[in-house]
Amino acid sequence: MTALTPAVERAWRLALLAAALAVGLGGVLAVSGKAPGGVGVVAAAGGIAAVLVVIGLKDPRWAFVFLIVATFLRPAIPKILPTTDPFILAFGGVVIATLAWVRGHPERRVSIGAVECAMVLYLLWNLNSILQTHEFPPILYPLSGEMLDLWRYLIIGTVMPFAAYLVARMIFSTRESIKFLITTLLVCAAYSAWVSILQFHGPQGLVWPKYIVANPAWAERAVGLPNQPEVNGLILIVGFVLSLVLIGTEKRSRRMRLLLAVIAVACAYSVYLTHTRSIWLDFGVVIVLAIVLGKGYRTGFVVTALGVAVIIAMNWTTFTSSDRKAGGVASTNEIYDRLNADATAVWAFTQKPWSGWGLGRFVMVNTYRHQQYSPDTPWDRGLGIPAHETELGILAELGIVGLLLWLTVLVLLARRLVLAYLRLPAGGLMGRPLAFTAGAAFVSLVLAGVFVDLRLFDYPSTMVFALVGAAVGAADRLSQRAAVDPLEAGRAQRAAIRERKISS
Repeated sequence: MTALTPAVERAWRLALLAAALAVGLGGVLAVSGKAPGGVGVVAAAGGIAAVLVVIGLKDPRWAFVFLIVATFLRPAIPKILPTTDPFILAFGGVVIATLAWVRGHPERRVSIGAVECAMVLYLLWNLNSILQTHEFPPILYPLSGEMLDLWRYLIIGTVMPFAAYLVARMIFSTRESIKFLITTLLVCAAYSAWVSILQFHGPQGLVWPKYIVANPAWAERAVGLPNQPEVNGLILIVGFVLSLVLIGTEKRSRRMRLLLAVIAVACAYSVYLTHTRSIWLDFGVVIVLAIVLGKGYRTGFVVTALGVAVIIAMNWTTFTSSDRKAGGVASTNEIYDRLNADATAVWAFTQKPWSGWGLGRFVMVNTYRHQQYSPDTPWDRGLGIPAHETELGILAELGIVGLLLWLTVLVLLARRLVLAYLRLPAGGLMGRPLAFTAGAAFVSLVLAGVFVDLRLFDYPSTMVFALVGAAVGAADRLSQRAAVDPLEAGRAQRAAIRERKISS
């Protein structure tokens, strides 16, 4: 399809804008009587939303920024509309803005390959599970009877990350455009570090939202806006990596380098304040990867590694103790929960191996079919909790078919990241530093998924898949070097060797 003329593209955008405003006005009139604060609050929110819609339709990069911010602030933003979260509206805005933009820029469309096909198949398998009848209802909290909204669950855990990958591949194609994404992620990480540090060191009056200090889900851990230390740790690790990579990638002013260094230090200390061993493991793995692969920007990671090693050596007794608050790693707290939950997931798979117990049903299975890992494990530990391992949760809910489709997505994305790293130039913001940042975030996400079901959280997966999409898109559009697929090159080399043997 040829590119649209400026007049046609302008008319298309105006039509979309008029439709969006009409729908928004109808929504305001429909829900104003039920929304908190009445019509005044809804009207104010509608006015702000209208401005954001105009900005987003003009530039999908801004629409994507609004989505990232909306998902980051989701736990802290009350529902202005009684049935819809703001991040859902922001997600719809990204989709509309991108579709409108790509009609005028057909050269930016991405080709559909194995990764995208695997994503579609996994989504279809989830939809099939939603539409089927299952033994248990999708209840999130059995004691209260609160139901899990399966469509919202699917959007948060699967649709938004996959869409973020595809959209980022298209719209973050230049050095200027990638700044939209990187700056947004840095600001979110810096704010996470800010509230994490103030949660312990005050003044707590400067912390927003107040539940971080007044009613945190884990009182002795830095929970951040997600109110969950594992998810907060992922945000902090990405901010730490971004800061140090940016410092060593290109020439920047002294003020900017100092600001990035402050963010990196604050994120690193906040990672410690999460008091979450899996996040510490993620942090260590990322540092090792940076030391091995980070040519040109490894200095900050080496300094961090040496500092961490010295601190651990000086506090070895405390580090190896069971005092989690002091930084000990030997505590058995929560280990029993995970062991029993994992045993329940494996048992659930043996009972319904192909299609599973149904999307969103793990909590109910873990309540009424709860399993004990071993006689030494207290039976009641982990009773009625969500899956504490993403892949095992998928295995229990969607069966072996769902798990294999999900693993296919992860493996193909990892392959695309490796190819991007090999193809991109060594320096520059759109080169290997971007691929390394995306790869480090992806590794952190996969490792974190071993300890918590990340389908319950929107921001970390959306953040990481967006970085992966940006890196893959940069490699796709690279014209300076011929793209070389190592697997294809290996096959061609083996074929040439066989031909030489035959001819000889």
